[in-house]
Amino acid sequence: MPEAEQDTVFKPFTRLSQSRTTPGNGLGLALVKAVGDAHHASISLADAGPGLRIQIRFPRLIPERLSKS
Repeated sequence: MPEAEQDTVFKPFTRLSQSRTTPGNGLGLALVKAVGDAHHASISLADAGPGLRIQIRFPRLIPERLSKS
């Protein structure tokens, strides 16, 4: 995936030209981003040649934070 297009794949209903021959509607990464944002996760994309590698990192929960909720 070209680096210039990495931000656009998180927009709902976005499909890059390389993936138009496979089934899908472009919601998968938009949902991943929404869940990640809700949990303060970081998401990174990298070339897996061929394919795409996606890494999602969630922050570690601190027990004191949980009891204050």
